[in-house]
Amino acid sequence: MTASALTVVPARGIEIERWALLNDRLAACDPQDQDALRDAIAWVYEAIADTPEWALQDFDTFSEAMVAKDAIARADEVAQGTVMVAEDSDLTAALRDAAVLLRALELNFSEFGRYIESDIDEELERQWQTTDGRHYVIPRLTPLALIDGKPFLRRALRDHRVIPTNVKGFAVRLHRSTTAFDAAHADEERGVGGRRYGAALFPGLSIKKVAAGDKLFLVDALTGFDAIKMVDLHLDQAEASQCRALVWGELTMPKERVDQVSDRMSGMGRPASSLQYVIAGSWHRTVGGKMRNVAQVLDGCGQPLFEIYKWAKFKIDSDVEAIEAGREVHLLIAEDELVLIAICRDFLQETGDVPYRYLNVDTAIVPSMTGALPDAATMTGHAATANTLRVRYGTRTLVVAQPAYAAKGAVGEILALPEKPLREGSVAVHDAFFLCTLETL
Repeated sequence: MTASALTVVPARGIEIERWALLNDRLAACDPQDQDALRDAIAWVYEAIADTPEWALQDFDTFSEAMVAKDAIARADEVAQGTVMVAEDSDLTAALRDAAVLLRALELNFSEFGRYIESDIDEELERQWQTTDGRHYVIPRLTPLALIDGKPFLRRALRDHRVIPTNVKGFAVRLHRSTTAFDAAHADEERGVGGRRYGAALFPGLSIKKVAAGDKLFLVDALTGFDAIKMVDLHLDQAEASQCRALVWGELTMPKERVDQVSDRMSGMGRPASSLQYVIAGSWHRTVGGKMRNVAQVLDGCGQPLFEIYKWAKFKIDSDVEAIEAGREVHLLIAEDELVLIAICRDFLQETGDVPYRYLNVDTAIVPSMTGALPDAATMTGHAATANTLRVRYGTRTLVVAQPAYAAKGAVGEILALPEKPLREGSVAVHDAFFLCTLETL
């Protein structure tokens, strides 16, 4: 082996080279071009996020007052065409300069406005996608609160989020809430102490499992409760509690129950109802000739927004769910929150790093079904993913877990938007409706 083969490039040299490569890309940025600024935000964000953790941890020491003050002055330089990161041998200084540039780019980009131009999913995705197709730059209609001492991913940008368009082979799909959150309901939420979410459970529910092949199963019926009465009760409780969202568990909502929810909500009227969206559990049904586990998301008027196809197959008594796996993950864009919605095992699958861990969202909502009650393994798995999202992005997670078979005692388990998911864990629920409140920051 030659001496040259043993040569190691110092870490600082590698970091300086990385900023130099970024500057090569930024050199062509036209600050008067909205698409160019969008690209530049994504490039700088990605470069900072890819900084080795031993260096990136110093971002915690950058005060919001300092970054904001320097970004204002830097925004003028950007407008004049100076778009670059200082290639400083001091890694902390280079990181600080990149953070200021990122906020400056955001200030310039915000001059084009943050209005959500369309409620058609494909148009939103085209409008917010970078020219290389790798990221969305999504406007945050409610700016991020300024909080010192937090890591980069928690406070990189104030008025936008950078979200990958594809994570580990899953396409990231965007959907806009069509229900405007008017001033009256905003005041109501503040008056009751925060955002309110309803968890809907069915006391006495047991699934009817049918064979769908060798060691394969589907659910084709539910027994043990009055479904029509219970769904009406859930909607009544959600409205009385001024909930913004209502969530049923996995495999608890066949088509006739979703239709019941839609009909009831369409008659509630706006602004009488505070509900902005509902996640109508899920059910096994054929879509395009393939068996799916489908979750239906409805808007505040009971109209369909989008469907989610589960990808991680559920196991009961050694039998595996006989479904075609989905290949997308879904985000709902509401007026003051970005919501990730996943179906049960999708959120906790441990054979790889699930795609949700790379999505900077405000809220994660998971309709779930457990094999028993309590089900420590399932709920701890949910809490683990929830904890990663909480640490990285500040995300709060709601899991509504309905057991597959009725048992004495509790009706289900809820991960109720905990601040510390692994420490606080899930709570056992003994009633058909459980109210979860997330304090308004």
